[in-house]
Amino acid sequence: METYQDEEFFTILNGAHIKTVYQPIISLQSGSVLGYEALSRICLLECELNIEQLFSIARRVRKLWDLEKLCRTTALETAAKKVRCSKLFLNVDPNLIHDPDLREGFTHEKLEEYGLNPDDVVFEITERSAIGEMNIFKDSIAHYQKQNFKIAIEDFGAGYSGLSRVCALHPNYIKIDMELVRDIQAFANKSSLVGSIVKFCREMDISLIAEGIETEEELDTLIRLGVDYGQGYYLSRPQEDFTEPSIDLKLEIKDKHSKVSTFVQQLSVFGTIDSICRHEEAVQDQLPAVDVYQQMQQDEQIREKFVLNSDGTICGILTRGYLFERFGGQFGYNLNMKRTAGKLALRSFLQVDRTATIDDVARLAMERETSRVYDSVAVTDQGLYYGTISVRDLLMATISIQVQRATQANPLTGLPGNAVIQGAISSALKDNRPFSLIYLDLDNFKAYNDAYGFPNGDRMIKTVADTIRTCCRDDDLKGHIGGDDFVIVSALCRADAVRALCDRIVFTFGESIRSLYNEEDWNRGYIISQNRHGFTENFPIATLSIAVVTNCGKTFARHGGALPGGCCGQEKKQAQAALNGRAVSFYVKGSLTVWKTLGKYIELPLHGRYTFLENGIDGSR
Repeated sequence: METYQDEEFFTILNGAHIKTVYQPIISLQSGSVLGYEALSRICLLECELNIEQLFSIARRVRKLWDLEKLCRTTALETAAKKVRCSKLFLNVDPNLIHDPDLREGFTHEKLEEYGLNPDDVVFEITERSAIGEMNIFKDSIAHYQKQNFKIAIEDFGAGYSGLSRVCALHPNYIKIDMELVRDIQAFANKSSLVGSIVKFCREMDISLIAEGIETEEELDTLIRLGVDYGQGYYLSRPQEDFTEPSIDLKLEIKDKHSKVSTFVQQLSVFGTIDSICRHEEAVQDQLPAVDVYQQMQQDEQIREKFVLNSDGTICGILTRGYLFERFGGQFGYNLNMKRTAGKLALRSFLQVDRTATIDDVARLAMERETSRVYDSVAVTDQGLYYGTISVRDLLMATISIQVQRATQANPLTGLPGNAVIQGAISSALKDNRPFSLIYLDLDNFKAYNDAYGFPNGDRMIKTVADTIRTCCRDDDLKGHIGGDDFVIVSALCRADAVRALCDRIVFTFGESIRSLYNEEDWNRGYIISQNRHGFTENFPIATLSIAVVTNCGKTFARHGGALPGGCCGQEKKQAQAALNGRAVSFYVKGSLTVWKTLGKYIELPLHGRYTFLENGIDGSR
């Protein structure tokens, strides 16, 4: 069997029976194409091998380099036909990245033969094998990154593609393993994990791509979680041609993203980037670059120009310093005078949608590499060029709003106070946006404060705030009403997703407060203190009661107070009376759910069986 498969392998290799198909990687904000992954397919008739078996044999017979070279050459031959300014994702085995023949095949001169430049190419490091010589591997990656090639890590969360590989590479893109994507809407743990990866990638300035999107429900969840790009059969199957998304798909993605981003805008204390955007004129990619150079010579106020494709999407940026450097020197002018703006444009620039919040954009702008940190930010409207924002304007707006925010924030926890909370709830109700209002109350706090003193009481309050920050998503509004009462306004509405969030809060809080008690009090499960009437009493370890009210499936006519219809006070009392200091969850009239913990997470309910349903939580005693 092995001999027959080897024969087939060499027939394919020697006869070059490999073809390339291209699957688009699509923005989950605008539906535009980021790039295409080149996927190799066997085109030998009646062949019994698949592509994975082919690479497995290649490693065994020491022909991996020859097979990889054949696949890359086939992929590059038609690369000039791809959408202008889109990326070409090429799979590369990590143990071949340092090969001298690979470097020779990706020089500037070789790429120009295929109508490409280094910024168009993304080396997608596959998970097929572990990295042999890590230092040599890192040096090779650094070499390509210095030449403006991009790096992507494939199948993050599976095989060898873990955090160590991310730290070693400092990649431009991470591709989530499709097992995390599959049925993500049905598994709260998958949503939570992907949400954490989104947050990590934003902090590290890495673009996140979800592979294997096959259903609309998966797409909905990934857009809600803030994943940047996606690919999969639901979006587009691999084709031999460079296909673009259909108009219907683009509209679907824009509509789904608009619903999510609108909710986030309403919760942001900072407002959206649209309010400080300047509608600066851009240039077309076919315009001679020398014309832009001459404009900048004549007008010292022009710091940069964004370059547009014919469809209005952004191709790149021409900064003043970069353009003067290219046209300077003894031969610079003659070498570049016939090149177009699109050919010279830098592909490394920050692009945000006009609905993005000012705080998010400010953070992204400051996280750029030092040489690019003062470049203006491009603003788009549904994927098309809309205007620009200078870093100066961005920082001034941030400082101004930070001052405003400080006056509205709780001085102890730094969380927004009542005005911001009520504004966010009123806006969401007015526009009939689905959301969940999560009310958190710290129980037995007064007794703790009396027994341990005010400084430790402040530590307890801060622990609640830190727990909320740790467990919630970035786009959740986390507020502090005052005292020991907190509020979260979240776009999460599914019962399982909300329960998962509350479970995380309960568990994290229970683990965090242990250090706030002395060993004797903690081990016996209560403290001895005076009650409100001055009598000595035993008080349980501090617990959290969490009530959740959602407008999903129900429309509230009133939206003038902190809670719809002022319902929370009554239900909170019911919750505290029924919970009895143990970890249970139960259904209360009006789509209200309550969790409570005794210093640690206890899942077994004491008052009966309770089942979480799609439209709320049902139960019986």
